[in-house]
Amino acid sequence: MRVVAVAQRVVHWSIASRGAARRWSEREALVLAVETDTGATGLGEAAPLPGMSIDVVRDAVIAAETLASRSLIALDSPAHALALADRITTAPAARFAIETALLAAYAQHVRTSIAALVAAPRMPLAELEHAIVLDEPIATAARCIKIKVDRGIEHVRAIAAANPQARLRLDANRAWTRAETRERLTELAEDLGSAIDFVEEPCPDAHELLADDLPVRLALDESLIALAPDVLARALESPQLAALVLKPTLLGGFQRCLALAALAHQHGVAPIVSHTLEGPIAYAACHELARAVGADVPVGLGAHSALEDAYE
Repeated sequence: MRVVAVAQRVVHWSIASRGAARRWSEREALVLAVETDTGATGLGEAAPLPGMSIDVVRDAVIAAETLASRSLIALDSPAHALALADRITTAPAARFAIETALLAAYAQHVRTSIAALVAAPRMPLAELEHAIVLDEPIATAARCIKIKVDRGIEHVRAIAAANPQARLRLDANRAWTRAETRERLTELAEDLGSAIDFVEEPCPDAHELLADDLPVRLALDESLIALAPDVLARALESPQLAALVLKPTLLGGFQRCLALAALAHQHGVAPIVSHTLEGPIAYAACHELARAVGADVPVGLGAHSALEDAYE
């Protein structure tokens, strides 16, 4: 099978500036489409997140043009798709878009899912259960809730009180100082310790805290972009590390996230798949990644309320 046509389009959509999305009112993305000589088609999306991504949409435009310039691209296996994305660009969001489009076309050709194509041998596909993002203290039926802690610990307590059945995943987005972190982790542990799965990135260089005995376990998120392999290896050895939060738009797509998930599984650390407020195409791809990862904990993150209009 060969890729015979490549098209691209830059799109914009508005998002609600609330909760974790309050820094943005609009998102921009490149949508990539490929077609094969068998009639299979695939879509991918590159939506770098301003202020967090190391690349921009222009990088994805260039990558799509490079892909289009290659005549009759062979696409005979999932490995071809991953290798081609690697050869064309190092820009993380662009690589994710190329991988997604090519894998989607191949999956359509062989009548399966992307998750089934990329899952590790003998790894059962996860029955996808996700954490919901909750910004207000309202009751839900969710088993797992993600809470941004920027509105204070009292706000976290109020949401927890409204949802006593739920596991809590807290995200500080590096907002605390190193000095504040232990004090706030201790405070959280005293009130909610048994309900908290982890706190994501409480401060800059949070991985350095993993050598200590902590009152609440941590998760690594955006720091995974830049952590050297030896530093990550030491972090994975720590019993204080609960999870790696995998965002394919930031990390470079399926191949990079699956490698990190495999390391996490080897060390008894949960691989958690998340999104970066992308549109429906990348969001669906994140779901496929979450199913491929496989775990006995909720591995996906539900759509943020700020994206409701984008998904209608």
